[in-house]
This record gives sequence, structure tokens and C-alpha cells, in this order.
Amino acid sequence: MPTHRTPTHRGSYWALLLVGSMTACDCGGGELTPTRRCETMSDCAGGDVCLDGVCQAPPNRDAGPDVGPENRDCVDEDGDGYGSMCVRGDDCDDSDSTQTGTEVCDGLDNDCDGVADNGVLNSCGNCEPGCVGTGIGPGTDMPFMPGDDNSDGVNVDPEGALVLDSRRINTNFIWIASSAGGTVSKVDTTTYVEVARYATGTDPSRTSVNAIGDVYVGNRAGQSITKISALGAECPDTNGDGAVTTSSGGDVLPFGSDDCVLWRTDLPGAGLVRAVAAQDVEGPDGELRHFVWAGGWNGRVYKLDGATGAILLDITAPAQPYGFALDGNGRLWIASLTNPYIGFIDTNLCVDQASCEAATLCAASGPEGTECDADTVVKGRIPITDGGTYGITVDFNQRVWTGGWSGGLIKRYDQMAPSGSRWASVTSGPGNCNGIGADAEGFIWAACESSSVITRVDASTLASTNISVRGSRGVGIDADGKIWAIVRGNNAAADVIRPGATLAENTVDSAVGPVLADKYTYSDMTGLQLRLATNPRGFYRHLFDGCEAETDTTVWGDIVFEAETPAGTEVVFRVKTAATREEAEALDWITVGTVPPDTSPLDIGAALTAAGVTPGRVLLLEVQLRAERTSSTEIITPRVLGVNVTRTCVPEFG
Repeated sequence: MPTHRTPTHRGSYWALLLVGSMTACDCGGGELTPTRRCETMSDCAGGDVCLDGVCQAPPNRDAGPDVGPENRDCVDEDGDGYGSMCVRGDDCDDSDSTQTGTEVCDGLDNDCDGVADNGVLNSCGNCEPGCVGTGIGPGTDMPFMPGDDNSDGVNVDPEGALVLDSRRINTNFIWIASSAGGTVSKVDTTTYVEVARYATGTDPSRTSVNAIGDVYVGNRAGQSITKISALGAECPDTNGDGAVTTSSGGDVLPFGSDDCVLWRTDLPGAGLVRAVAAQDVEGPDGELRHFVWAGGWNGRVYKLDGATGAILLDITAPAQPYGFALDGNGRLWIASLTNPYIGFIDTNLCVDQASCEAATLCAASGPEGTECDADTVVKGRIPITDGGTYGITVDFNQRVWTGGWSGGLIKRYDQMAPSGSRWASVTSGPGNCNGIGADAEGFIWAACESSSVITRVDASTLASTNISVRGSRGVGIDADGKIWAIVRGNNAAADVIRPGATLAENTVDSAVGPVLADKYTYSDMTGLQLRLATNPRGFYRHLFDGCEAETDTTVWGDIVFEAETPAGTEVVFRVKTAATREEAEALDWITVGTVPPDTSPLDIGAALTAAGVTPGRVLLLEVQLRAERTSSTEIITPRVLGVNVTRTCVPEFG
């Protein structure tokens, strides 16, 4: 943190010249009398000034280094060599010997401009000897440059400040289930190349991707959930043989032998697994805790621990599950194929088996569902007209969208609209649509298999257009905004739509990706839809190097920052430190501060000490931006305008 040092008096030269004549001198070698010692001018009397801790007569125009004809009219009341008609120049305050007209780094306002140390602070923003600061952000040598390797969910605004941007989420893979093949394929959405293919142990169908890219797969008739890591060659050595064994390209390893297939959990009695939704919840230390919700045709909903696969909840569903979608307030919305309603579970309230199973169902009497608005409702269901629902999604304005079944229309339910205007239908599109998804630009995309079209809908006006593709059951949106129409038959995986700015603008890449059998999948295959609908968050990371000399110890000082945090937003600063980046990457994050309530500067050293961590030569900093979705209004993002990390090098002796 910046420190204020004791002022340095610049009258020492004058004092040396006058030491022989000072009345304060005890020529017998004794100590100065107490009345001659001083710290400030107020300690001295009789017109004396405090120079070098001693009360003494001020130098006059007949003495000092500037004695000469040209300095005879110098008037220097405080003895600092500056004053009216003095060669050194005027004194901005001739009653204070520290104010000389020239700013030096001492924590004082030496030039009387009302600002201490302006223009003379070191790169740390203070006067500490040896302190070095490294800045990132606009106006520095290292502006914020978000990329796939250092950020997720953030971008820069026109001024170069960091802001949230869900379109910058790193979802460059799509996970396509092949039910007949018993596999899930990981396909690069930029190259259309199959990166890997994994056996799930049975017949995969529904997929859902969490915040770090891992996929949960609902095995339809297999009544189970399988989790697959996105790390590829960096997957954990799950079988403990000392090597990472995993699929590459279209090769498939036998189930149980691929290290990237992390676990499979059976859901006995679930019937067909019809719905899957990943959920990431912030833990007490700012870490993300991973869960997955699954819905069975038996009318049950299951919550599993995302890390272990353990079943945490097994409860009665408010509607027979056929599809899941989470919104930003923690409501899990349920599509129900054969029932004329949609259901929901408040995952903030449904946290233990006993209370959640016993919770009273709020069965709305009418399609507006207003009696289920209260934030104390654990489970509810809301009537829907013209048949059941197939696919389901939530857009970034928290509106629920359903794909119609058996001639039903694409419908929108706005849970925040006034009663009487919550439901709306897309009447210009074809009926009998299946998978449905929302993009980052305000459009809804529905796969209408029997009509061999993808319907594109303006989410606000409900205007729509139909785009011809092969008959597709599912739809997924990738990080670049391309639309993947998943074709169910035994053929190339998808037709890919590149949308333009308007409803009518688009191009189609036909028959891309690997040839797969029976691609019976229509849920969130990239994770983008989940991230767009839930509370937005993102991060930016930067590695700071410490002292170059091997014999020096790096002491990390402060995080000095400038940020704007409107209501409902926050910025979290976390660090890791070790001898090398590789070692630091393997460590747990340490939270240094959360803004608000914390303010600049943040003490890195104190955070490391509290965590019992020894500072290393490198420091990996994460700037995490977060916002809450509390209404259907535009997202307000925090802004980070600059960050400066300070350090000091301490030589090792001995």
C-alpha cells in the first residue's frame, strides 16, 4: 500500500555552514537541550526555523551558497534557499521549509499546487524505495487484449476497459450425441473437425455443457448420466496408470478405458432420461461448484454432484420432464411433452431432499401463472395452450421459449411481463418444432424436423422466417453465432447456418462434421445458451514477472486499480503465485478482494499470508467480472479501466 515517509528537510547544507555559530550547539560535546530539538516549525520560538531536527536561526541574505551581489535582496524566511528575490526562485510558502517550489517524493505538497508528490511518484504510485509497478489496461504498454488463452466472457469497450460480453465465451466445441453409436463426438465449431469421440456406456441423447466446457450426457434408455471432460490430452489420469489415455479424432476407446470419461451414474427407475441441465453455483470462496439436473420419464427430477456424480436429490417433478432450461434467477424450467403446461423448480430453495419433496406444488389456475410469482414458491406449473412442449430454452431477457409438438406453435412466456401479456406465439412458423435455442443477438432458432426448416424468430417482434436445411431434430449455437442444425439420420452431423443481421440474411454450409448414426439430440450442446440466460460472469488473466535476480526475493505489494461497479455488479481479484507459471496454474486461487465493498489498493501480501502461501517469482492475476440478472432490462456490466501490480525486490544476504 502507498506509504507516507517522514519529510526530508532540504536545509541541511545551510545547517552545516552555520553549525559553528548555532546557539543550540553544546561545544563541550553534550546533548542538545530539549528546547532546541524540533520536528516542525511550531516547536521553535523567536523566529527560529526547524532544520534537520534543530531549532536555529534562518539563513539570511548574507549567508548560504547563493551569497553574492545578485542575491543580496533575497528574502528567505524559512531558510530553505527559496524566497522573494532569491536566485533559486520564489518560495510558494515561505513559512514552511518543506515547500520549496520543486516537487520531490516525500508525501508532501512541495510546490503548493494542492497535490502531494504529483509527477514524482514511482511506478507503484508511492515513494517506497525499490518498489516497481506494472500496469495493464488502456494507456499502458500492455492494454487489455482478451483472447481464448487468457479470458472468457469479457471484451473491451471503445475506451479499452474490460467489460462483460457473453459472445466472448470460449465454447468452440459442440458435443453431438449418436444414440445408435453409443458415443458423443466433440467437434471443433471453427474447423468442423471431429476432435474426439467418446463411448458413454449406453445410448446417449441429451447433452448439457457447464461453465468450464465439460459435458453431461443423458443416456436415454440407459437411465444414467455420463460426464466427459473437455480437457482432451490434459484430462486427469482417472485409471492411475501414469498416462492420459483418451480418444483422438474418430477413434473410440472401450467404455471405462478413456480418462476423459470421468464418471457415469445410474438413475434406477428413472425410465427414459429426457432432460439434462448443467448448473454452476458460486461457492463460499468464489469457486464454481458444479451440479447437473436430470429428468426421468417416470416423473422424477434428480440433482447430481458435478464432480463426483453422487445423487443429491431425487424428487417428484412438477411436470413430466422432456426438457430443461435454467434462467438467471435459478429457476429450472421444464418442458412436458404430453402435459398442457410447463413446470419449474426454484433451485435456490430446493436444496435438501426432505423439504423439496414435501414442498407444496403451486399449480397456476390460468396461463399467466401470476400466483406462482412469489419467491417462496419451490415448485410450480403453468398451463399452456395448443398442446405439449418439446424443446425449451431461456433467452438473455429471461423469457422462456418452447418448441411446439403435434402441430403446436413456437411460444414465448415472459415471466416478468404484466398479467395478460405473458404468453405469445409465433404464428408464421411451421408447427411441430423440436429443439430450440436462443443466441446473443436477440434471435430464437427452432428445429422443425418434419418441415425440413430451421425457423428464425426475432425474439422481440416474433417476426420469423424459415431456412431450408435437412430435417433436423436439434439446434445448437456456437461461440461465433453459427447455428448447428443436427440431422438425426445416419449421415453427416449437421447443416450450419451463418446468420446475417436481418431475418432474411443467411448462408448455409451443408452436411458438415462426422458421419454419425441416429443423432437424437436437441438440448444445449455448446453451453452458450446456458451462459446467455444465467448470471453473466467472465474473467481476464495476466501473468506478472517478479525479480530477475535469482538472489532476490520478490515481495508482492498491492493491486491498484480503477473500476466502475454499478449496482448489481462486482469485480473480484484473485491470484496464484509460485516459482513458474506451470507451478502456479496447479494451485488454488486466493481471493485478494471483492469490489464492492473493497476499494483500491488491495494488499496481495496480506492475502498470501492469510492463506499460508509463500510468495513466488511469478504472480498470476485473475480479474473476474460479475453481474446479476434481476429484470428483463439490458445487462449492466462492471468496467475495469486499469490495474497496476506492485512488487519489491529484497536481496538475500549471507
